[in-house]
Amino acid sequence: MLTRSRFIPLLALVFMIAGSSAILAAELVPGGDFEDIKNSEDLRKDTKGLDWYESRKDTDAGRELLKLSKKNIKGNKTKKAMIKGHPDLNTYLTYRLAEPQEMAVTATYDIRVKEILPDDNRSAFMFLGRVKDKKGGPNSTGKERFVFLGFENAAEPGKLNLFAREGGSKWAERTLVAEGLDTQTWYTIKVEANIPEGYYAVTVDGEIDG
Repeated sequence: MLTRSRFIPLLALVFMIAGSSAILAAELVPGGDFEDIKNSEDLRKDTKGLDWYESRKDTDAGRELLKLSKKNIKGNKTKKAMIKGHPDLNTYLTYRLAEPQEMAVTATYDIRVKEILPDDNRSAFMFLGRVKDKKGGPNSTGKERFVFLGFENAAEPGKLNLFAREGGSKWAERTLVAEGLDTQTWYTIKVEANIPEGYYAVTVDGEIDG
């Protein structure tokens, strides 16, 4: 599953499951975009099927932070999921997969982070994981997260760092994947997760960073 929380991005997502070669690769998320979604309510709605939905359910106000954008944002004319930042509420955008994944999985998504609120200085998370404790939705706890990526403000204003961390570790115990990225700029992030071997690699705009 893929989720997002507590940030102000506009993003377009693609999920694929990778077999032993590119020829054997098959789409894990049909279409991989938001073009068939009608409006924000449709994006948030959980049909209990294989679709996008808001999974954290952190009050009605929290759920409504997730919206569908149809605007042309810096040349991206596609429909996009947008999550407005909030200092207290959480919002997760999740895609429910048909079954647990036990092989290599590749997730590619385009993301634009407008701002990270300074109170926690971390946001725009991307998780690949599962539902384990049956509380708070999928990927709501560290033990449920296999991939954990996020953004933080860099020392220079208007700059961001992309980091990775272990789900149960302290916030300071993270690995910087890419430093000095620009706010309000589209980036393509590719995650290649080797689930059987227990590791993943991250590519930012085509450059292997970690």
